[in-house]
Amino acid sequence: MRHLLLRPTRHASLSADEAEHIVRGFAAARILGRDGKTMLVDFDPCELDALRQRLPGWLVSEQGPAVPVPDSCLHIKP
Repeated sequence: MRHLLLRPTRHASLSADEAEHIVRGFAAARILGRDGKTMLVDFDPCELDALRQRLPGWLVSEQGPAVPVPDSCLHIKP
């Protein structure tokens, strides 16, 4: 299973609710989170092409590794 980020482009013909319904139609798919129109999905990589075909105008991309953020706090040594 892979974590995928789903996000509509301005050319998307489906609403976020319709896209969620399509994702739930796949047996092994799990929606891990949704924030407005963006979804985080746990999905079978073997069915990735089928998902992309059913979501025209949506970006379907794998979630990448976490990007480290530098510590910007000022630390004073005694």
